Amino acid sequence: MSAPTPAPGLNVIALISGGKDSLYSILHCISNGHKVVALANLYPELRQASTQDDDEDIDSFMYQTIGHSVIPLYEQALRIPLYRQPISGGAVDTARIYGHATNHEDETESLVPLLQRIKQAHPEANAVSAGAILSTYQRTRIENIANRLSLVPLAWLWMYPSLPPPDARKQDLLAIKQTGLLEDMAAVRCDARIIKVASGGLDSGFLWENVSGAESGGRIMRRRITKAMSRFAGAEDIRGAVLGEGGEYETLALDGPGFLWKERIEVGAKEEKTGEGGVAFVKLRQARCTPKSDRDIADGVKPSDVRRPGLLDGAFESVLGSRLDVSWSGGSRKSASMARSPAWSGCEHVHRLTGSSWTISNIIAPEAGPGAGEQMKGIVHKVEQILKSFDHAESGPRSTEDIVFATVLLNSMADFGSMNDIYVSMFSKPNPPARVTVACGDRLPSNVKVMITFAIDLGARDRRQGLHVQSRSYWAPANIGPYSQAMSVPLQNSSRLVYIAGQIPLDPASMNMTQVPGPWHEGYCLRALLALQHLWRIGEAMQVDWWLGAVAFLTGEEHADAQAQVAWCLWEKMHTLPDNEDDDDDEGPQLDAWDIKYGRRTEDPTDIVAPGLPKFTALVESTTSIPPFLAVQVDQLPRGSDIEWQGLGSRCEQAKQDIKGAIASTTVDGQFKYTSIEIDAGSSVDILEQSLRSVIETHCRDSRLSQAILYTTHSLSETSWPGQVVPCRSVWGREGRRLSAGVVLQQLT
Repeated sequence: MSAPTPAPGLNVIALISGGKDSLYSILHCISNGHKVVALANLYPELRQASTQDDDEDIDSFMYQTIGHSVIPLYEQALRIPLYRQPISGGAVDTARIYGHATNHEDETESLVPLLQRIKQAHPEANAVSAGAILSTYQRTRIENIANRLSLVPLAWLWMYPSLPPPDARKQDLLAIKQTGLLEDMAAVRCDARIIKVASGGLDSGFLWENVSGAESGGRIMRRRITKAMSRFAGAEDIRGAVLGEGGEYETLALDGPGFLWKERIEVGAKEEKTGEGGVAFVKLRQARCTPKSDRDIADGVKPSDVRRPGLLDGAFESVLGSRLDVSWSGGSRKSASMARSPAWSGCEHVHRLTGSSWTISNIIAPEAGPGAGEQMKGIVHKVEQILKSFDHAESGPRSTEDIVFATVLLNSMADFGSMNDIYVSMFSKPNPPARVTVACGDRLPSNVKVMITFAIDLGARDRRQGLHVQSRSYWAPANIGPYSQAMSVPLQNSSRLVYIAGQIPLDPASMNMTQVPGPWHEGYCLRALLALQHLWRIGEAMQVDWWLGAVAFLTGEEHADAQAQVAWCLWEKMHTLPDNEDDDDDEGPQLDAWDIKYGRRTEDPTDIVAPGLPKFTALVESTTSIPPFLAVQVDQLPRGSDIEWQGLGSRCEQAKQDIKGAIASTTVDGQFKYTSIEIDAGSSVDILEQSLRSVIETHCRDSRLSQAILYTTHSLSETSWPGQVVPCRSVWGREGRRLSAGVVLQQLT
């Protein structure tokens, strides 16, 4: 597997607190081909005059303040200019996700003048890095400021504890798995000392210990921390706790590899202090920089030695290495012939209102002008007028803030920029709707450049949850546009629907398309699997238990058959129950407790964590374990991708899977049902329309139906479809079967 093509180097402002994570993030900036042009630090205004070598422990929701008097030394130690500014204000906005600044008294806003000053001194600066690992509170605040100042946010350590270990750590039998990040710091000779403890599991005996020591003493220390934290943190929290992510301890970086650290920091005197609730910290005196010898600087550690997490999780790695039942050499069948649709002078968009769900499908505005930007302006005007005129008896007036998912169909991806420039004006909230965008080419009516379908939640806004990670990391692609990775809306009780944005196979760190030299199918398999893993990771972050169903959008004519088969095989393998060789009963899936909990996992059994997605223990009364699937061939996808996965997830207690002939369905908690209906290939237009009329009569008259999506290879002349229409070049179903059309129905039960 080849490395992604390096992205053009960024000029980075590194936010530093003095802690291990912010300094280690600088190493990742350099390793990824970027240049750190400045250091930035916010420090507390002292409550009273003190000597220069005094140090106070002043708590901040946002910034590490302990050890702040040592910060000026980093400029000399790293030979990178440092800019500092006192923290003003306090934690006024304590919401988990930071919204647009309305109160300049919030301490987060202290970053704005500091970064503006640095940009004036370094006009080439175009990115900002931070050491956020699991803190959504910290990450969203930095992203908010970065976007307002046109800086690319970098968070290399985001979700690091849950990512697959680097190959070097897999081979290190002495490495402590729960402290993987600290092990990777030790591998490049980082020196980070504990200067504060604030947990019942840690006492003053841990102060000034090196958590990233490479020698045996460092590993002993990490084992001590792991043992101490295991008494107080649950199984799911242990990996964050041993890294100090919950404030269990704080550190001060003193040294690191010579390609960054030209001098080391030494402390002449230390004094231990205690506070309330078992808090203990070190007051530092006479800190100074000590030059390193040429030998120490030339320590043999290179930027390429900075360990990166593996690209694929264990389950996905095993799927990639398994045999896929696909014919690679077989010829491809041409897409079904489909005459270009006639020009539309107007279009009656379709509304479906069910409970707290409202969909507006097939919105177009060709009358606004011939260009995509003009038509997008017309669509925005129509949507705003529709929302203004809507006043639901139970939910009251609605706005674009209530849109949770958008499907954008373009004539050409060349129109994406002009569409997106207008689309972004619709949303000003921290979590814009999730979105999928595809180009349908001449399958769209000849005068239509943009067609959009919106899903709108009519429930209480404060019950929605969004995921909008805009920082580059190793976790999943950053959102660089006006869409969220996911939006979650409640059903009843604790059940939820999770709309997830379309995922293409970008390498998260570089944001470049993943490429592999060799036969086309090797690269395609990796890309299809990586994009599916992005869907998975987002689903797990949103606590999805089960997929209701998925659609794989494909491009390209030459290998369409094989591409669709690959997508199906990957979907099938990720949902196949582990084999139970001792059970000969063929009546539906057999659920063995051990296999359910540990099936498909490749880690050491002593390090197995709670089962993730799919949650096989939720599966009941099912004839299959594989949710509905369709593959849809369109003209173009974003960034020239050849696959994009779109999924609908659920947070649920129970999931029931059923398949009867051409109909497959998922029902979760008896509340919501997702159904796919396959219409055989080779059907003439007359037979197709007859089949669709039958589907409408049988399934679409139900008032509980919230959405009806038709993926069709034929132009419809007579049938008026009561929902969203996606015109495409070919459609494929389960087992990679060629279809004339596929239908997806979503309804309350």
